Amino acid sequence: MKRYLDLIPERYTLLSIVVLTCALVSPGPQVWGDPLPIAGSRGSQETVEGYACYSYGDNETPALAKRAAISLAQEQAVRNHRVFVQSATKVRNFQLEDDVVQTASAALLERVRVEKEEKRGQEICVTITASMSPLSMEEMIRQRVNAKEISQVAVSVVPQASSSGAKVWANKSNGHYVEGDRLIIYVQSDRDAYLKLDYFQADGTVVHMVPNQFRGQGVVKAGHVYAFGDETSPEQFTIQGPFGAETINAIFSTRPFDTALNSASVVGDSREYLQVLGGSRGVKVEGTSHSVSLNTMSKTVEEYKKERKVSLSDSPR
Repeated sequence: MKRYLDLIPERYTLLSIVVLTCALVSPGPQVWGDPLPIAGSRGSQETVEGYACYSYGDNETPALAKRAAISLAQEQAVRNHRVFVQSATKVRNFQLEDDVVQTASAALLERVRVEKEEKRGQEICVTITASMSPLSMEEMIRQRVNAKEISQVAVSVVPQASSSGAKVWANKSNGHYVEGDRLIIYVQSDRDAYLKLDYFQADGTVVHMVPNQFRGQGVVKAGHVYAFGDETSPEQFTIQGPFGAETINAIFSTRPFDTALNSASVVGDSREYLQVLGGSRGVKVEGTSHSVSLNTMSKTVEEYKKERKVSLSDSPR
């Protein structure tokens, strides 16, 4: 049987209008060779160039092979750009290379143009040029790295208890969410406990679901499932940008949480809050944590990745 947390005021409505993630502005779906609307362009544009070949099999058409070659050339142009080169080590350390390259290819490259095309047997090679804002690239990389770093810290700041019967999960088991998707969060404990539930977002903020100034100490009853964001919940969560790694963290404790851990607002700075959980205010968090990792992306990038998957294998040829 599903329940909602004790101590939820009936007039509680604020989180229903809090948008959980906010926006890396992207152009619409990209079509090679056509001018793209410059939505979200930042600063001066630079011309980038990429070259790639694609060998296709008997079951593939030349048109599909050409699109595959263009996708690879776009990604090569991103990898060759000085901003990516300067950030490559950090991006790879956080295992973000494919995400950054494909996001930039889908959302940051503008006015993609095929300058040269060669066909040798069943191999197609293309040279492309495009425009890209270095500032937008720098901001996107910084945001993705920051989001990944926060997510890593969020799952380790309070000890995880793998043997505990408590858990937290989301309505999509793979944790993959696209812009516009609905997010529903569930928690359950095998014993009566106090709950602290936080959502670390890709924009560097954290949403304090329980407790906050509208909800006091949240008490969960053993065996019951509690939902946040479903059709009967006061919260309605819709995925928007900026996108990247996100984490939902639930801490279960047999004692009420110290009020020094509480925030003055529903939404706060993730890094400052993680320092508090880590003991910066001299308060130790008593309890065990359980977390679920999410990966969010824009519709533009999702469409690009789907088309990319159709037109070429995951391993460039």
